[in-house]
Amino acid sequence: MKFLILLIFGFPILAQNPANTEIFIFDIIKENQKITIENGENISQNPGYDNQPSFYSGDTLLFSKTREIQTDISGLSFKDSKSFWINDSRVGSEYSPQRIPGTKDVAAVRLDSIGLQLLYKYDWKTGESSVLVPKLKVGYFAFLNEERLLAAVLNDTAMDLMLYDLEQNTSKMLVNNVGRSIHKVPGIQSMSYTVVNENKNIDLYILDLKGEEPKSYFLVALPIGIQDYAWLDENRILLGSGTKLFLYDILGESEWTVIADLPEYQLQNITRVAVNPDATKLALAADLLPIQE
Repeated sequence: MKFLILLIFGFPILAQNPANTEIFIFDIIKENQKITIENGENISQNPGYDNQPSFYSGDTLLFSKTREIQTDISGLSFKDSKSFWINDSRVGSEYSPQRIPGTKDVAAVRLDSIGLQLLYKYDWKTGESSVLVPKLKVGYFAFLNEERLLAAVLNDTAMDLMLYDLEQNTSKMLVNNVGRSIHKVPGIQSMSYTVVNENKNIDLYILDLKGEEPKSYFLVALPIGIQDYAWLDENRILLGSGTKLFLYDILGESEWTVIADLPEYQLQNITRVAVNPDATKLALAADLLPIQE
């Protein structure tokens, strides 16, 4: 039997009955400094776990999608409205699919049926896989570039943030007790990650990678109960809670501002969010509202 790995505040939980989450796509409309979210559509419409969206390109989305008794890497091309599968593995389930910068290939965490969990590379054309990061039990990750990535690596009780160099096959431990949301900050040589604070809430940090040694800076606390966010651009951050989307502007007022409320799309409990490279499309994962009889 396949198991879905879910990480809440960094602790692994194995569940036999994953939530019925769906992937929704929206247009991002920017007028001066005003942001509106429009034209939403449920693009997965699939029983089971459809989650962890990321943009392969401006018009192609990747996400984890339930297929029979496992979860595989799915994609959707907005150009021709065609969905496709990246892989056809029968040995495990894949999570957190992302494009590897500078290549056409995809990286994803694979949880094998025997319990082995590693980060793999998948060939874009053939779907064939090979281990990308050996030995480390990666839970979540994001790339700075083709050579370096930041990963939340599972230990016995939580996750450690590690900077991994694929070319040199070296790793550097940076921070203990981190969260699951790791991202490249658009336009600069920095990444962002979260830390579970003493109150079990989430703080967001910036990791500056321009110099020889990484330097971390506290940026903002996420709203209570929220784990996930995405960068709209170098200075603005999006996240979801319930049916609402919130924006934080680093250069503006120091508060999270509601920019959209989306109950008309029959969704609730927004979690993961992703923005395409030119910030014209938003993907999010959310639960479906129960059908009223």
